[in-house]
Amino acid sequence: MGKFMSAPAEARGSITCLDNMIMIPAGSFTRGTREFPDEGPVATVYVDSFAMDIFPVTNDQFALFIDSGGYDNSALWSQLGWEYIKRNAIRFPNYWHDPHWNQSDHPVTGICWWEAMAYANFAGKMLPTEAQWEYACRGVDGRIYPWGNEEPTLAHANFAPGCDPAELKRSSTAVDAYPRNKSYFGCSDMAGNLAEWCLDNASPDYSYDLTHHNPVYITREDDYHIARGGCGLHNETYLRCSSRDNYPATVRDNLIGFRCVVNDLAKWK
Repeated sequence: MGKFMSAPAEARGSITCLDNMIMIPAGSFTRGTREFPDEGPVATVYVDSFAMDIFPVTNDQFALFIDSGGYDNSALWSQLGWEYIKRNAIRFPNYWHDPHWNQSDHPVTGICWWEAMAYANFAGKMLPTEAQWEYACRGVDGRIYPWGNEEPTLAHANFAPGCDPAELKRSSTAVDAYPRNKSYFGCSDMAGNLAEWCLDNASPDYSYDLTHHNPVYITREDDYHIARGGCGLHNETYLRCSSRDNYPATVRDNLIGFRCVVNDLAKWK
């Protein structure tokens, strides 16, 4: 297994900030379920403390990355990521000019895993591990959904009941559009709207995890990566805290956004 490295401090942007983040205390939670093979085996997992964005990264925030030359600064990108965006002449996210997806307070979408990583480096942050994401969403009470065990309705989240999304009318919603959509620790919009990139590569289940302490599964940058939380195209099953999905690192569809974490809490003030 390899390790994804963050950019050196001198390469980062100037927006590193713990505003609009929540400190998630160290603790244990029950990871996974017995409902689906990829969500097991169920285990108690310990995660060290970290800070997480309250909301997904918005278009307004991502514009800072673009305006600061993020797509021209090779130091923010891994070699594979840099080669990918240059080979494909990528200058901004897909849907950046589409009014269904580009509102300032909507989560940025149409970004590949490498774009999410480059922004995280720019911000002096990191993508969450899959375990961090589930812990922040689920907390310590074993809830099914971010808000608890109440069955989802269209008052809870932007999703497609019965997986019938009326695709032609589908769009993102503001990150604070659903006050009920708040996790155990207070993070918002973790279910529906857009799924969220995680640091981990895709794994068929959790059998790789032998320590149950800050687990992370890393193979290759250009392998598939985990996305969590479901989106407006998914049904209620994907809104569960334990639900897992995965996509190629290159996918730039209107399914996925992201939020960031800070693992070095010496920065916390």
